[in-house]
Amino acid sequence: MSGQILGLVATYTFLAAWPASATEARQGKFSQEKIVMKDGVQLQICIARPPTVRPKQRFPVLLTVDGYANPCGSFGRPWYAEYVNAGYVVAYLSIRGTGGSEGKLADREYSMAELDDTLEVVNWLSSQSWSTGRIGMFGTSWSGFTAMLVGAKKPPALKAIVTFMATENTYSEDVRFPSGILHMDDYTVAADSMLFVTPPDQDPFDEEILRNRFDQQPMSLTFLRQQRDGEFWHRGLRRDLNPSAGDVPTMMVGAWHDPYRNAAIRALENSNGPVRVVIGPWNHSSDYPGPTADLGRVTLDWWDYFLKGKQNGVLEKPQVSVFMRRPYRPIISRSQIPGEWRSITRWNNAPIRPQIFSLTESHALAPIAGPTSDHRLRMIASTGVGAGLGWIDVSPDQREGDATALVYESSPLTSELQILGSPVASLLSSVDVDHANWFVKLSDVAPDGTTTLVTGGALNGAQRQSSVEPEPLVPGTRYPLEVKLYATSWIFQPGHRMRISVSNALFPSYWPSAKPLVMTLGVGEGGSTLALPVIPPQAPESAENAAVDVASRNLTVAEAEAAGSGHAKTTWNGPVRSQILRDDLKRTTTVTRGYQWASPDGEDVSVEYSVADDDPAKASFVGRSFMKSKWQGHDVEWRGTTELKSDAEALYYQHVRQLLKDGKVVREREWKERVPRDFQ
Repeated sequence: MSGQILGLVATYTFLAAWPASATEARQGKFSQEKIVMKDGVQLQICIARPPTVRPKQRFPVLLTVDGYANPCGSFGRPWYAEYVNAGYVVAYLSIRGTGGSEGKLADREYSMAELDDTLEVVNWLSSQSWSTGRIGMFGTSWSGFTAMLVGAKKPPALKAIVTFMATENTYSEDVRFPSGILHMDDYTVAADSMLFVTPPDQDPFDEEILRNRFDQQPMSLTFLRQQRDGEFWHRGLRRDLNPSAGDVPTMMVGAWHDPYRNAAIRALENSNGPVRVVIGPWNHSSDYPGPTADLGRVTLDWWDYFLKGKQNGVLEKPQVSVFMRRPYRPIISRSQIPGEWRSITRWNNAPIRPQIFSLTESHALAPIAGPTSDHRLRMIASTGVGAGLGWIDVSPDQREGDATALVYESSPLTSELQILGSPVASLLSSVDVDHANWFVKLSDVAPDGTTTLVTGGALNGAQRQSSVEPEPLVPGTRYPLEVKLYATSWIFQPGHRMRISVSNALFPSYWPSAKPLVMTLGVGEGGSTLALPVIPPQAPESAENAAVDVASRNLTVAEAEAAGSGHAKTTWNGPVRSQILRDDLKRTTTVTRGYQWASPDGEDVSVEYSVADDDPAKASFVGRSFMKSKWQGHDVEWRGTTELKSDAEALYYQHVRQLLKDGKVVREREWKERVPRDFQ
């Protein structure tokens, strides 16, 4: 959940305007209540009821839960208001230690305390006099994660789930260790420095609140101690490891420019219960870049069927609606993505077939493997700085990022080729050290050479067989390695080429492995291959009908390019500042980025990454954030700085947290720790 991936107080406001007590609004009536947990801690919940209520009338309840302490008062997402107007009570719970909820702030997202509290709240909501006893859970990102994790515990009152840009795989698909590799970003800093902030209506200098929030261990340190997969990461609640975790009917809204999109495909393939999926061209915002869809209407059909018992035929409708992207100019601030919507009646019966391409001796990507050969690549630790933010948001032209990778291209296509699903790169490879990572990118190369990222994937070499029990590589030993690329859609055009690039670094999206290395990649007969999930083209009228189903539209390439560029109103559309500094004498690269999280006046989170090409062990990260407010005429400011440095053996962590009153520090906490590398 990074700044690309999450919003905070200003960017993802569920309810805004503090405080509100039984406030009348056009969309409904709001109230704040306290729920007493079994340990006596009181949690604050904001409840929005329909605007017109008959005596003793009862409603199904939709619950969303997170740690962002969003205020109570008005709707931030249009479909939330639609839910209330459609006859649902909508409830927003601040987890303990956030907002108006008592208790200690947990040192991680999705803690067991959070999940247990949510189970209690589900039961409480189901027992209220105004409740029908039928509960749904929903939300974007954090709240979507929590909905699925709680759903896996199957509380009887929970009848359905709707998630937006979320996953239940909290290890290899969240932002701490994507693909099992350490990742640091603006969310790391924001979570460490902003989640503990006191709500505007409470004394920011209250000693008890500060002990329970300000003094609690930063989340990034907790996660840094958990570098491999295991029960800490809620493995038992994952759908691929436990299909019964998907018993509760779940609708998942995903996006091709969001890193959690694999969860939707996994749910389709592994859940025991009903699943409906919509995947659009958006980033984490669920509406940008366009075209948008009427997600309120689509999700209401799901709620109405499972919570109200309406026989609206939702399970007879196509199970999947996906936006099939067409090639576009790789401008990160573009406002529209060209393509067409497509309906899939049942995912497991979709006409998707793998088409295999070999990486060849001549650096081609071809259906015929040709003679066996080896290609070698010396790792350049700064590989990736020109490639964008990894697999999230729209990326820039990939030519610079591919310059220090092994590259293989197809011949110009003679006909359209459509793919939908997860490409798989099967590599035959070795390195001359005992630890390495592999990165694979799939791109579209236009006739003029413009190279647009389609998708990519990564593999921690130590986790080639198990993410729970990683093992070192044997230098010089050739391994068959499977790199599963992130799920995608694409319509390759005649005259375009397909490109695959292979490297051992993707900085700064992934922390570099410690040792300089040379990779050997086996190509040709018996060597490395790429399997693409190819699907036949659909009829034009089918695309039009599919767009109507989600109240969206199809866009030609010309229409999308004419729409130009434009920045979203939140940090989900990327940093507001991004710079790359290279020192050719020292062979170092520094990347700095600034983000606008909660400040309407400009940058309030900044990050800086550095790496040395000749000594990748010595990488570093520093992130800084601040938030300002007023309290009884005093200026209040919270500051946080998270630093991480590494050598070949360990990661060196430091976090400093400060509270200022009228410009003077009145409270400060510091955490410092040496954490051994665990196959990172």
